[in-house]
Amino acid sequence: MECRCCFAFLLIAVTFSPQAFAQKSSPPSYFLKLFYKDRAEILYEKSIDLSSSGNTHELMSLRAYLGANNALVSVNPDPEVIDYQRKLINNIINTARISKDIPNNQSPFQDEFKGWISTSKKSTYNEEVILYEGYSFLYIAQFLFLLQENHWINLSTENADWWQKAVSFLEQNIWTKWLNRSEIINKNNDRYFLRGRTHMASHWAGIAMYLKNMTADSLIKKECEKLQQEYDLLLKRNLKPNPAYPSAFYWNTTYDNTDGTDAVETRPAIVQDVSHGNHVVSYIVAAYKMGDKNWLPEDINKLCNTVKLVLYNKESNSFRDNVDGSTDPSRPGWGNFVADGWVKLADYDTAVQAIFKNFEGDGKMLKKYNQELQFKANLNKKQLAGG
Repeated sequence: MECRCCFAFLLIAVTFSPQAFAQKSSPPSYFLKLFYKDRAEILYEKSIDLSSSGNTHELMSLRAYLGANNALVSVNPDPEVIDYQRKLINNIINTARISKDIPNNQSPFQDEFKGWISTSKKSTYNEEVILYEGYSFLYIAQFLFLLQENHWINLSTENADWWQKAVSFLEQNIWTKWLNRSEIINKNNDRYFLRGRTHMASHWAGIAMYLKNMTADSLIKKECEKLQQEYDLLLKRNLKPNPAYPSAFYWNTTYDNTDGTDAVETRPAIVQDVSHGNHVVSYIVAAYKMGDKNWLPEDINKLCNTVKLVLYNKESNSFRDNVDGSTDPSRPGWGNFVADGWVKLADYDTAVQAIFKNFEGDGKMLKKYNQELQFKANLNKKQLAGG
């Protein structure tokens, strides 16, 4: 294990100018294509409030906006959408504070890294939480990678400077921070990243996948490669043919076999719920697009078959709760949250696309689970982005 403790005191100052804070102006035009003007403005202002709150718990909700923007940018690097995404990221970064100087911080770290605490009293109150950060920073990492790939960073010195500062923040105050803390608390490099659940680790495997393709730091690149390799190994061990439909997948959210990894093995095994399974599917689709050799067309096909054969109930136009097709009595109906991963499979299968179009047409579940923006942006990104 390679010690990174010293990095806590070798941080480069990464700040954005006060002008970088977003003002409540007007929503991007694609909001107005999807919603009535009043609804579009409410959603837009909500995103600005979430991004500038300094509450790490709200990074989970902000993921919906960041992910929707990325869906459009992946099709067409529209300056309007890019500027909106940058506003959100600037607000997040500008609300970060040095851990030891955050008032009421109850976390054990108290170090020189920057971050946020949860000010939501019902959830990890006054603590820094790696899980919450992963939700948004996966999509921030993806966005920075997209800007690199579409050469936005080469358009001006200002663009290049903003991008480099954002990448540096990601390197120092997200990646190195939690790796360093894991070494100190767990005596284990990747324990905080991998945890004991497939969906929790998917955020960090995704961050690693994008960061390794952007960083100029050879050590960070090596760390990212190690984490992604371990997660791929863990996930491949978990994915099994569905007993009733062998051409479809089912898997447990707990790891089946952690040998040779830094993950936590938990018993008894728990089947993956569809809602959190979004994160796993989103990772696999993204890794496949990135050319990760661990993920092949047949894996995408099996995920599509999971939607078609196992999850979707045509009669009720709804989705079952767990990836094995069972119902979860503790959270009935949560299988209908499909916006952040499952819907992305529509790009690969026309029958899956038809299912999600039918689901979109009803609209009740989109509103009930507050997934309208994410779902519609992913399903209709080419039309919305003009690509």
